[in-house]
Amino acid sequence: MASQPEHREAAFKTPTLSVLICTRNRPDKLKRAVDSVLSNSFTDFELIVVDQSTDEKSKELLATLGDRRLQYFPTNTIGLSISRNIAVRCSRAEIVVYTDDDCVCDREWLGSIDAEFAADPTVQAVYGRVIPYGQHEGMICPCINESTRRLVLEGPAVPSLALGGGNNMAFRKTVFRKVGLFIESLGAGTRLNHAEDTEFSYRVLWNRCKVVYSPVPLVQHDKWMDGLQFADLMKGAVRGLTLVFLSYALRLDRFAFVQLLRIGYRVARNRMAIGSVSVGLWYFAEGLALGPIYRMKRPSRFVGCGRHGIRCQSSERRNSD
Repeated sequence: MASQPEHREAAFKTPTLSVLICTRNRPDKLKRAVDSVLSNSFTDFELIVVDQSTDEKSKELLATLGDRRLQYFPTNTIGLSISRNIAVRCSRAEIVVYTDDDCVCDREWLGSIDAEFAADPTVQAVYGRVIPYGQHEGMICPCINESTRRLVLEGPAVPSLALGGGNNMAFRKTVFRKVGLFIESLGAGTRLNHAEDTEFSYRVLWNRCKVVYSPVPLVQHDKWMDGLQFADLMKGAVRGLTLVFLSYALRLDRFAFVQLLRIGYRVARNRMAIGSVSVGLWYFAEGLALGPIYRMKRPSRFVGCGRHGIRCQSSERRNSD
């Protein structure tokens, strides 16, 4: 893509941050997300878009931007976790920042993330605040965390409650070297369609990495759904949470065991917004069946970085560790 003069030099030096966006067949939302990132007041970054789209629309829209900070990587893979792993492998900076293609990032988003890492070299991960984009009467916007309370964690917590999800999170690459990459059989585009960010975030906490939740790095999430769509989302969420917490309970993690009991109780009391106890228990049972399998899953290793990322094929291995 063509460069603007003010960004010419930035294209040839290692940036402070690598911003990573994974996308599939949402060109208009992607363009809006990319525009919001490129408009940030903090400018020392590269923006990597990994595109799993089945057409050329996203590529064509991005080609009109003419910003050398923007790096485009098409791939014929399917699955958000695979795409997230490709993105981090393609990145050059030692700090990577994830958001989603249906998000709009605040102008000070990257500057506030950089400030958190610069203030404390022991911080390994930073999660930020996520609020709904706009208002839609009678609709629900999931995957948000509107808390204005700053948290510092160095042990297990419920990721969705304490930190939020994968649409506003940043890591030093030392995290990936220590705990591995995203498990590629979880997340959007897979049969399970959920839990890749929950599993990864919990793994980071379980390994006692220092994690900060800050309300200052702000993005808006544009994913609205009606009650039936939200109930379907929660079915998968119950299954995903159950398999994640069971997989760690089998590692003798007391916190995960307690959370597993809480999920079962809430499902049995019809408090998970599914609308049916029997359906909720079915998805809970599926999670229980999958938990031992994911106890044995070993995430792909993160080895180095560079522009070879789209050719790297990572495999999940079984391990008894």
